[in-house]
Amino acid sequence: MTAADVDVRRRLVEQTVFAPVGRGSPVAATVARLGQAIGMGLLRPGDKLPPEVELARDLGISPVTLRNAFSMLRGAGLLITRRGRLGGTFVSEDATQQAPTEPLADFPLESELRSVIDERVVIEGGVAAIAAERATDAQIQFMKALISESSEISAYQPWSERDTMLHLVIADATESPHLVRHVSELRSYVRRWGELLPVPRHAMKLADREHRAIASAIARREPARARAAMERHVRSTGALWLGLGRVTPSA
Repeated sequence: MTAADVDVRRRLVEQTVFAPVGRGSPVAATVARLGQAIGMGLLRPGDKLPPEVELARDLGISPVTLRNAFSMLRGAGLLITRRGRLGGTFVSEDATQQAPTEPLADFPLESELRSVIDERVVIEGGVAAIAAERATDAQIQFMKALISESSEISAYQPWSERDTMLHLVIADATESPHLVRHVSELRSYVRRWGELLPVPRHAMKLADREHRAIASAIARREPARARAAMERHVRSTGALWLGLGRVTPSA
């Protein structure tokens, strides 16, 4: 990963992870926020979190609330804390194998699936069009690198991490933190549903081809083509969910 790629990932983390948590229990919201970020690969094994006072301020919670959330995440094996001059709180080395997802008693109803698919078509199609106008050369190169990496991966979990990062880099190219956060929220559905489905290898290969078409349109500065490519990709993924969801037994 180049220095430019690192800068893009750091900006994405700042916009989607180290931002004020929503309403409800602040401890639960913080645990969910950090756990989902680890599960999606935004926070990776070995990453060091900001100092407690700084992170609590960014999340809009008290240091005590943050320490309670950290305690739960350490208990779940997602975080570790080291003492000393080089110490701090880090994502544990095997965290991606343990990252929690929000429990779903059954696979989502078809109506919910279609609703999310429609939302992704509208939001991510528009995001891709704007990205074609505004993406920097560094962002485009990062997209291509992620697609190259994912094409060499056969296991769903590491492939999914790069899939998520690609969609977030495209969102980052819009220069809109609000759109980045919106796409991040939509990606949480993709990740959770992907873990419930027996995603076949050929489906990942198809997504890789569709990703290349999206990146190509963005690189060629063709907004309409980028939008169309993204919309085809989202509908293709949605068809997979709808098809496999009908044969996936309830949990």
